[in-house]
Amino acid sequence: STPHTLTDNEGRLVTVLAGRPADPSWHNVVSNVNTSMVHARVTGEENFFYEKHRRGEFLAVAVGISYGGGQPKPGNLLLPPTKQEIVHELLNNSDIKWISGFQSSTYLPFYFPKVYEDYATNLFPLYEHSPNLQPNFPNISIYPTCTFNFGPYTTTFEHTDSANVAYGLCAITALGQFNLKKGGHLILFDLKLVIEFPPGSTILIPSSVLRHGNTPIVGEGSGSHHMSFTQYCAGGLFRWVNYGFQTARSLESKPRGKWLKKAIDGKLADRTASALGLFSTMDSLAKDRQAVFGRSFKY
Repeated sequence: STPHTLTDNEGRLVTVLAGRPADPSWHNVVSNVNTSMVHARVTGEENFFYEKHRRGEFLAVAVGISYGGGQPKPGNLLLPPTKQEIVHELLNNSDIKWISGFQSSTYLPFYFPKVYEDYATNLFPLYEHSPNLQPNFPNISIYPTCTFNFGPYTTTFEHTDSANVAYGLCAITALGQFNLKKGGHLILFDLKLVIEFPPGSTILIPSSVLRHGNTPIVGEGSGSHHMSFTQYCAGGLFRWVNYGFQTARSLESKPRGKWLKKAIDGKLADRTASALGLFSTMDSLAKDRQAVFGRSFKY
């Protein structure tokens, strides 16, 4: 349950192995979520929602607010009625809400206060501008999108989540029943790390830029299974807000639009420096928390 941090070569916090809450009821929370997701997987299989995807070969459903892949504007991901019914039940599950709140409200603002503030600065105006958008966990989680990785053997290939906010943190909670010494490890390829990732524990990584994946579990077919619950944010949502709630093409079509887009985008080196500046060091963390949360700040 003790958190561990990973830093880059300049001391910036880039990954947090958050562990789990010390609350004695957490075991029951995780057990209940396991039961609910296994039930959802079985129901989903009966309704043909198995899909192969670039991250691996396992059952997975993304839900929430997204923008990209040809969408004309931000919107809630559309699901067939059979999937929607299953997902609706999960989103209203009090134990899943607890996990989503733990991911978002505890370690994201605690270790990444300036990243959290940037999320709020972009997402709250988006929701005010487009009240039809429905966050998954309003007033509980800052994240607009989540994925239920139902397994039963959630083994992901080496990948990055390039559509996510480049400096954003993807929160991952491992679920299921497996021998953590023999499988289910998180691999951070760029950092040359293989990390034990027990069920019920949470890790936050910048998944857009860090190549990651996980190892298979041992004992498939003997009752073991591996699932996960993740939350994240599409980078396209922030660009939509920054361009004045419109596409880049729409902005460029307006008088001086190309100039405005160029000014908003800025130079790559400046964008990179700005993004890196959102990551605290251990020395600056207390000051950064005070700067962000020491004033009136809407959650």
